[in-house]
Amino acid sequence: MGNRLAGRVALVSGSTRGIGRTIAETFAAEGAKVAVTGRTMEKGQKVVDKIREAGGEAEFFQLDVTNEQSVHDTIEAVVARFGSLTTLINNAAPTTEVSTTVKPLHEYTTEEWNGIITSALTGNVFWASKYAWPHLVAAGNATIVNISSGQSLRGFTGFGAYGAAKGAMNSVTRTLAVEGAPHGIRCNGIIVGRVVAGRGDSGVGMSKASNSIGNPGQIAATALFLSSDESSFINGDLITADGGVTINGDLLIG
Repeated sequence: MGNRLAGRVALVSGSTRGIGRTIAETFAAEGAKVAVTGRTMEKGQKVVDKIREAGGEAEFFQLDVTNEQSVHDTIEAVVARFGSLTTLINNAAPTTEVSTTVKPLHEYTTEEWNGIITSALTGNVFWASKYAWPHLVAAGNATIVNISSGQSLRGFTGFGAYGAAKGAMNSVTRTLAVEGAPHGIRCNGIIVGRVVAGRGDSGVGMSKASNSIGNPGQIAATALFLSSDESSFINGDLITADGGVTINGDLLIG
């Protein structure tokens, strides 16, 4: 067990699997009290059990980011359980909706568009930050980390709504950083590239040919840095964690 987040209380949205789960486990291992959240209690409890078995402290809270009341009530429940909220990780994403709505923008229905925007942006970032704000202000030295995507920087056929939501997330990250600075709240974002579970914890030893594919542990390590005092002079930044794909023209040829 480490202590880089000792005394912190972290809420990680969408933390029953994938990147969110790894962030929750990593934060708990570094001393944070972690609110594991998601729609499915059974999956969430498994994450909590694993954290507790490793000596960490965690609790599961059911959260539906498409429901404003759920977002509000979950945040209040977390504060009631742990006494404060110092760290907000806005990670939840409408993966099912996105994967089943891969088509040109003009073919989207308004319902499909609104569903992805509500989940990925309105609920995951706006409502979460809105209702967490007074608690983050009260805590002082608080942090928000928004988990964005490479789709916010480049055009991808079939992913118009998701790309729009993540692009807006990048903009809101800067706004929250400016508005939060007087209150001791820092806000940064991580622009995530292609990540596949099961590729090791750190990526050390991967061949050069596979550097464009990462693993959840690498994103969790970035979130840990941005949530710790080690990054105390970083605010309003968008850190790209994609193995260099965004800036590597060689990978864009062909």
